[in-house]
Amino acid sequence: MDPLVNTILVILLPLALAVFAYKKNLMTVAATVVSFIQAEIIGFCTDIWWVLAFFMFPVMAFIATKWRLKEKMELGLQEGKKGERSVMNLLGVGTIPVVIAIAFFVRPSDILAVAFLAAIAVSTSDTIASETGIWAKKTYMITTFKEVEPGPNGAVSLYGFGTALLGTLAFAVLGWIFVFCLDPVSAPDIRLLIVVAAGMFGNVMDSVLGAVLENPGYIGKYTNNASTALMGAVFGALIYTLTI
Repeated sequence: MDPLVNTILVILLPLALAVFAYKKNLMTVAATVVSFIQAEIIGFCTDIWWVLAFFMFPVMAFIATKWRLKEKMELGLQEGKKGERSVMNLLGVGTIPVVIAIAFFVRPSDILAVAFLAAIAVSTSDTIASETGIWAKKTYMITTFKEVEPGPNGAVSLYGFGTALLGTLAFAVLGWIFVFCLDPVSAPDIRLLIVVAAGMFGNVMDSVLGAVLENPGYIGKYTNNASTALMGAVFGALIYTLTI
C-alpha cells in the first residue's frame, strides 16, 4: 500500500470507528480518545491492517454487549451504565497490543505479529464469554466446580465457553487475513490455530485470576485484563516458537 494512503487511513479510519463506538454507547468520551490514541500508535508502528485487526475487538464486543442489553441492565449485569467501556477497560485490553506493536516497529517479526493477535484474542474471548455466559442454564466456579449464580468473577459455563470459542475463531480468521495479508481463499496455517488457542487460554486464566485474586481484592478487574492479555501473548509466542 502507498505510504501516503496508509497514513491517511491510519488517521481517518480509527477516528471514524472511535466516533461510531461512542455514538453507539460502546465507549465513554475518554475511552473513545484513548482508543483513538492506541490505534494511532499501532497504525504508525505497523500499518492500517494491524489497526483493522485491533478494532475487531470493539466491533465484536459491541455485538456481544448489545445482545439482550435491556435484560442485562434489569439484572444489573451490564458493563458501565449502558454497556459502555471506560478508559480503564481500554487500558486493560489495549496496553499489551500497543506495546507489541511498538516492539514490532523496532524489530519486525512474525512472532510479534502472532503475539499481537493473541493478546487481542484473549480480550475478545473473555468479553464474549462474559456478555453471553450470563444466560447459561448452569454456571460453575472455575476453582471449585460448584454451581453458582451467573455474574461473579471466576464463574464459567459451557455456553459461555462455546460462544467465546466461536467468537475467537472468527477474530482469528479475520486477524490472520489482516495482519499476514493473505488471500482469504488460501488455506489457513498454524498461526490461526495458535491465536485461537491463546485466546481461549487467556480466557480461562482470566476466570482463574478472577476467582483466586480478583474476588479477594488482591487485584482489580483491569489488572486482570492486562495480565491475561500478556499471558495470551506470551503463550501464543511460545507455541509459535515451538511449532514453526
